[in-house]
Amino acid sequence: METILFIILIVFCCSLINSTFGFGFAMVSMPILSLYFSLEIIGPLIPLLFIAGSTIIVVRGRKEIQYKSIISLVISASLFVPIGVYLSKYADESLIKIILGSFIIIFSIYNLITPKIPYIKNDRYAAIFGALSGLFGGAYNISGPPVVIYGSLRQWSPPTFRVTLQFYFWLLTILIICSHVYMNSYQNSKIGYYFLYAFPAMIIAVPIGKKINSFITNPSAFNKYVYILMLISGFLLIFKALGYI
Repeated sequence: METILFIILIVFCCSLINSTFGFGFAMVSMPILSLYFSLEIIGPLIPLLFIAGSTIIVVRGRKEIQYKSIISLVISASLFVPIGVYLSKYADESLIKIILGSFIIIFSIYNLITPKIPYIKNDRYAAIFGALSGLFGGAYNISGPPVVIYGSLRQWSPPTFRVTLQFYFWLLTILIICSHVYMNSYQNSKIGYYFLYAFPAMIIAVPIGKKINSFITNPSAFNKYVYILMLISGFLLIFKALGYI
């Protein structure tokens, strides 16, 4: 019973973060849940939970989605995912996570102490960030940071940022779930068992996160919260790479 309560609590908190800011579910939940569950369980479970919760966010906020940016991001990410998978066989995973985590930390601190962040006016550079997302996603399942940075540099409004990122991750998660289905990852009955218990907690957190997001009307304040969350994510990556979590 303690295990069930633990997973419900973690899923609720991570879903609340994800619903509020548009990212962070896998980045935060994976390191924490991996302390108590094997990757054979949480690997297929996390994308299944995410797709369930994010579908609600995407459908309700579809008018806010920046589809032009999404197309460029998804196409370039899809092209670079196989390269990332290939590189994962030869590169040092811990080293890459430390490098990526350090970059996220430096970028976050810079934007937290600098009054004016850089601004990208159009989608010209979307393919670059999508390629980085696909590269890191294919290699180490870390597709979020490059796209989060891109959304920040575009200075989207909080609702647009939240839903656009959700839609991007939603599309990538479909590919991940299809891969798990192909690998017969869902044959483990525990995955369905944990999903049924955690799903209600995720559904409850979604509207609460949306409400919190609606209160953040100042883009500068929203960006500040995003960078703080990214800062935490960067440290989580490094701690995970060093074996502290």
